[in-house]
Amino acid sequence: MKKLLQNVIGQIRRSFSVKSQKSGYKSLDIQFRTAYGKQEKEQKKRRLPGAALTTALRKKTKAKEESYRKKEGGGLPGLRLAAGVALAAAVGFIFWHNGGWGGWRGLVPGISFFQLHHLEFKGCSVTAEAALRGRSGLALYQTNLLTLDTDKVEKLIDDDPWVSSVKVTRNWPAGLTVAIVEHTPLALMSGDGSGGSGLSFVDNSGVVFMAVIPGQDIDYPIISGLERIHEPKQRQEIFSDIFQFLKQSGKNNPNLPTQAVSEIHVNENGELILFLVEYPFPIFFGRGQAETKYNRLVKVLEVLYKKHDEGMQISRVEYIRMDYLNDKVLVAQSGSG
Repeated sequence: MKKLLQNVIGQIRRSFSVKSQKSGYKSLDIQFRTAYGKQEKEQKKRRLPGAALTTALRKKTKAKEESYRKKEGGGLPGLRLAAGVALAAAVGFIFWHNGGWGGWRGLVPGISFFQLHHLEFKGCSVTAEAALRGRSGLALYQTNLLTLDTDKVEKLIDDDPWVSSVKVTRNWPAGLTVAIVEHTPLALMSGDGSGGSGLSFVDNSGVVFMAVIPGQDIDYPIISGLERIHEPKQRQEIFSDIFQFLKQSGKNNPNLPTQAVSEIHVNENGELILFLVEYPFPIFFGRGQAETKYNRLVKVLEVLYKKHDEGMQISRVEYIRMDYLNDKVLVAQSGSG
């Protein structure tokens, strides 16, 4: 049955490749028209006794030739129609003879016309295309687009820890496009966010998607203490504050860029405490108004970074409290009481 179906499809492809040619009678070739005209003139000059009978026979023969040429010139549409009917009949017979869709799906993989010839991956930055190709189970010249389960392929690729989402699209008759969206690391989570050990990457949606392995870039702030928060809504609100703070620091203000933040700790009350890379003192950031507090903290650090013979110096800072009053920042220094 498989061979029959392949033969029918092959015949249809050959029939569509045939080019319609105009008959010689309708040709614009000058030599042909000239020769045909001379032949008519010579026959008219002879006028033998049986000329009338000869003329009648010639007209009859000419009419037959014209009829034949018309049929010859219009043969291609008829052939296409016949091929279409033959294909429909063959498919119907195979469908019935092989027990419906189950038998049909068993025959289709042998049809080379729909086998995968072109495979394109889009969106690969951190992920390796070769690894995704192996994970997907897709194979050039073996996978058939008619029987391909795209949902299954998407699930296999989505199992890669760096893949946030994936979409597989058929490009008929023999191509596939795999478009992926990768997770974008925002910070490192101490543990897995639920009491585990080690460090894991977390994206800007608060999704912990992959444990850090040796050799990977870990130049991100560490979020610690969030595992102590179990209530989902409160946990999301806290992470929203963290995200807003890191979003502002990502603008790379020279006084407080993201690279200057070492750790964002969440205490038992769900309040944020910041630690800088170069200085050990804590910054009690509190909860809410993350953008406003960040802007205030930048101004405070700008003053502290300046060298003063007298007055506030960052080397003498004990702690900074952003939630001291609604619109006030408290900077405590050693020896300041």
